[in-house]
Amino acid sequence: MPDATKLRGRAKLSLGLSLVFAVAAFGYLTLTQSLFHGIGIALIVILAGVWEYYRKRSDAIAAERFEAEAEEQRRKREERGRQ
Repeated sequence: MPDATKLRGRAKLSLGLSLVFAVAAFGYLTLTQSLFHGIGIALIVILAGVWEYYRKRSDAIAAERFEAEAEEQRRKREERGRQ
């Protein structure tokens, strides 16, 4: 399982790429005289990027929680083994 900090970094990277793509799509469609299509596509891409960012962030939080629980169980097993 990837490290939680890597997951957060990937979430930020994917959000950034979505924003860049939204700006590029808006710019292109605006230049081709399709302002409303440009706004629509940009909004869809931005919303999808934000949704993906929050989903990946929640995955990172869950991964941290599972890692902490696994570490706690490992410590408990070691303590029982010493007794």
